Amino acid sequence: MITNDTNENTTKKIVIKEFDDIFFYIGGWGRFQILLTLIFMPFNVFLGYTYLSPILTSYTPPHWCKVPALQNLSVDARKSLAIPNVTKDGITGPSQCLVYDVDWTEVLSNGTLFADPSWPQTSCDSGWEYDYQNYHVSISSELDWVCEEAWIPATAQSLFFFGAIPGCLFFGWFSDQYGRLPTIIITNIICLISGIAAGFVNSYIPFFILRFTMGLGFNTHFTAIYILVMEYVEASKRTFVGNIGLALCLTLSGCYQPWLIKYLQDWRAFNWIIFGQMGLIIFVPWLVPESGRWLMTQGKTEKCLHVIKKIAKINGKKVSDEVYEEFRDMCTMKHSVTSDKLQQTVELVGLEKTKKPATFVDLFRTPHLRKTTILVILLWALTNLVFDGHVRNIQNLDFSIYIAFTLSAFLELPADLLSIPGLNWLGRRWSAAISLALSGIFMIPCAWLQSDWVAVAVMAMIGRFWATYAMNTGFQFTVECMPTQLRGQGSALANTMGMMASMLSPYIVYSSVISPKAPFLILGVLGLLSSVPGLFLPEPAGVNLPDSVEEAEQFGRNDKFFWMPLMGTAHRYKVDKNKQEVALQTAGPENNLAFHVE
Repeated sequence: MITNDTNENTTKKIVIKEFDDIFFYIGGWGRFQILLTLIFMPFNVFLGYTYLSPILTSYTPPHWCKVPALQNLSVDARKSLAIPNVTKDGITGPSQCLVYDVDWTEVLSNGTLFADPSWPQTSCDSGWEYDYQNYHVSISSELDWVCEEAWIPATAQSLFFFGAIPGCLFFGWFSDQYGRLPTIIITNIICLISGIAAGFVNSYIPFFILRFTMGLGFNTHFTAIYILVMEYVEASKRTFVGNIGLALCLTLSGCYQPWLIKYLQDWRAFNWIIFGQMGLIIFVPWLVPESGRWLMTQGKTEKCLHVIKKIAKINGKKVSDEVYEEFRDMCTMKHSVTSDKLQQTVELVGLEKTKKPATFVDLFRTPHLRKTTILVILLWALTNLVFDGHVRNIQNLDFSIYIAFTLSAFLELPADLLSIPGLNWLGRRWSAAISLALSGIFMIPCAWLQSDWVAVAVMAMIGRFWATYAMNTGFQFTVECMPTQLRGQGSALANTMGMMASMLSPYIVYSSVISPKAPFLILGVLGLLSSVPGLFLPEPAGVNLPDSVEEAEQFGRNDKFFWMPLMGTAHRYKVDKNKQEVALQTAGPENNLAFHVE
């Protein structure tokens, strides 16, 4: 029978069927989870360093050809005399890559103050001058990666995302095989070392190598700790925990970086300061326990039980030995039957039976899980492309990079805060669809508002807001739809595809050389198209996360297409009143405080 009786002195035997059930006794939101959430906060700051800082360190300030013979003149006089004007997209301004090719001694002796447009022109054979009065020294300006060498910063960023492809795949496998904790430590150390070392380079080859190296650790250095934290909180708090750090700390990271580098006026010192902070990773082994869910799936029952008892102690919960014994039995049963359940499911679809450990290939063996995996990958790839395109498109907004960067980063705060109730009320599916569609709707009009930079900036920032909301949804969606057994590898596979998609974002921004309308139109259309895949995924809101491949195969099968959490659990499932057992088996304790007892 079913009862809500949680008296620890009860003589009735309590049945714990899922990992999440133990939270009812040890606490799914107590001191332990709050401390874990606080420890998670710095990793959101680090995410801002690895993802956002290259926009600033590689930023190219306004520049023009250097003419040694004219250095005794003022900047305005030098530009008026030596730099030809060029017209691009109807806008006329001084060239950044051309200079008049004349005898400057003769020009000066004649008292000429303004250039003759008929003078011959040539490339900048004496280097460049940069507007350091209003902008900072970047690696692009210090090493003259402009004009013919403007490809270097863009290529470095592509190599960063390219490095994330093998990095995500390897560390996803590593996470599932050796644990979340060592993965967190190793990937953050990779970013720490490569970030600090980048401040010592003086040519593009070592810079390329270091950007690729940082890419190996990128994304996993955040998603590994994200997964671990999400696995330790009850379902009703997953959205809060997954987004509050992004709201507060990623916003802080993005808002202060532009002003720090502007104050320092030196990209090298900037790199050393921000990446040096990642040295805090050395304290993680003493502060964060290994994932209990991962320990359970690996058959490390006693270690898992030790962690559970420690959580109960920190949360001030007194738990009977009977509950712990029941939890031990559940862990043992889960581990012993997981491979058998997978084989039974595989046999049902006529695939060859295998005794090998589960790998990411198992995500594609069965119909429903295969569909879920493909849709997760598609949704996450498109979301990454849309979001990264919005982040980098600030270069096409006609006002200060520092203000634009700060405003863009600040939008993380309201978007993340709104996503907390949004994901709980609308669910993950409809949150993803609505936010991505709105990001596209607000970008398309920008193509026809180019003459009004204020309107373009406002519309673009609103589009960025909804792209941020979508990104937060995708972070959580990707983790929740994957089974614990393959959560590291599944998330890594999705992140790999996301990195591959993100490699296209610089070209979206660069499309402005063809037409100023192009970046806005592309981002608008992509937003509308990417709003579709999420609607056909399982809805993880308010239910236990799947632990095994077999559980993931059944995950979300009985949900109604148009259901949202705000409609209530009673309207969720495609079953009649006589089949409410489906709901009881899938609903988390926070939605249905019911446990099976004998």
